[in-house]
Amino acid sequence: MAELHILGHLNCAQHFTEGYSLYCRYTIQAGPNWTLLTGCTEGQTSTGWPKLVFHVNCLDSLERSWVVGYGCTSLPTVPGYHTIRVPCWLPAATSISDSLRQYFLGGSHQITQNDIISLGNDRFKLSTQSKGCIEIKICIILRNFTQFGVEYK
Repeated sequence: MAELHILGHLNCAQHFTEGYSLYCRYTIQAGPNWTLLTGCTEGQTSTGWPKLVFHVNCLDSLERSWVVGYGCTSLPTVPGYHTIRVPCWLPAATSISDSLRQYFLGGSHQITQNDIISLGNDRFKLSTQSKGCIEIKICIILRNFTQFGVEYK
């Protein structure tokens, strides 16, 4: 069996304007040709090479939590150590009342279908705003790929 090993860590989140504590939730998404041997078994799948999907959240002084950015990146297809910057976005407020509510009460519009983040099929229908970015440092190890006819350079 060809194996893909992913080792890494989230290095930092930058340029988010929220002045609260940020935390990040991530999911590894893989297509039907991949089998997860260890680690978290939850998540959604998509076709093709595995991706990392991020939800950046903030926690304010009243212990309220909400999403402040979404991001997605495909994993590198070559072995080695990589630094990846993932730009994040958020659905924009669509009315003045939404903007005022967000400013005074906090919170944001949230995605109800996570496939929009990784696949982007219907993302063109959304009005979005750029947010900060996430920097991850990751090491990709490919094992037994050439034995199964998969070449990489």
